[in-house]
Amino acid sequence: MKKLFISSLMLLLGTLLLAQNPRLAVVSFDATNTNLQTADLTELLRIEISKHSRYEIIDRYEIQEVLQKDDVAASTCFSKSCLINAGKSLGVDFMLTGSADKLGDALFLRIRLLNIKSSSIEKEVVKEFIFIPEKINTMISLCVNDLVGIENDAVIANSLSNRESYESAINNPYYKTLNLSGPRMGYTFVSGLNAEILRRPENQGGYDALPYYFQIGYQFEKQYLSEGKWQALVELIPVISGMDQGLFVPSISILNGIRSNKNGVEFAIGPTFSLVQKAEVYQDDAGNWQIVTKDLPAEVARFKRLDSRGDFALNSSVVIAAGFSLRSGKLNIPINTYVSPSKNDFRFGLSFGFNTRK
Repeated sequence: MKKLFISSLMLLLGTLLLAQNPRLAVVSFDATNTNLQTADLTELLRIEISKHSRYEIIDRYEIQEVLQKDDVAASTCFSKSCLINAGKSLGVDFMLTGSADKLGDALFLRIRLLNIKSSSIEKEVVKEFIFIPEKINTMISLCVNDLVGIENDAVIANSLSNRESYESAINNPYYKTLNLSGPRMGYTFVSGLNAEILRRPENQGGYDALPYYFQIGYQFEKQYLSEGKWQALVELIPVISGMDQGLFVPSISILNGIRSNKNGVEFAIGPTFSLVQKAEVYQDDAGNWQIVTKDLPAEVARFKRLDSRGDFALNSSVVIAAGFSLRSGKLNIPINTYVSPSKNDFRFGLSFGFNTRK
């Protein structure tokens, strides 16, 4: 009996507390010079005020049914007199309405709480924000918090209202990171000493090839920082070059870079490692390049460099790359140019690839 009595008492108290909540209706939200939908704004305002459990909120279906009977167009009911009359028809204590006005790149939000009994404005909140349509729900939430006396997060409020605040995923609509992992292909051009060696006949340590060749590979990438429209990322790019000229030159590049999520503009730099044939050579009296032998006099100048008669060795250099991305629907087309300076040559090239946006 005691447990039953306590349960009944708590239920009664809960009912009484619920009954004490004043009734409130959200009928309309005006939007001027924006691409925001008034129906969406009205529902957002209704949802945000409902979160605080301080009012008994009248749902939109009841509002529509009652106001249709009284020939009141909820979508155009913005004036104080219209809202007071609508509130009386709905039998509520308060009416909540709002407006959004875009002036330049600023968005002014105003929400008003009307007291139906006194036919007066109980409280009004006006706030200025940067015009970011994707963050309208957060802006309305900040206004409602001010209305009910709840302190807002200063970082969020500042990022949406202060143009001088640091750019972040909060105040930048391009918060989704752009991932360009996918196949890459293009051409590399070689200048300098190695270009000369590539042209030489094979019996002179050359490759009987042109100093430019096709390459194909794949770019793997991982973003490790992303804030607002910029991201920092590391790229791993294995490539096979020279197959168009009967060569097989594998290489791998490890680049660290920065990219814009908005337009795909990026810059990157890092080492590249390739597997090439090298030999120690000297130039004989006839001007031909020969492999160094044990009986070669010590005073003869020797050079260790690219040579088709040599053994495979790991070669390293640096790559500096820049590029951008074209977009067509969900298709990304990254286009990059790069240079790779080293002791014996200067390489530069152009590549492109493709992937679909996730």
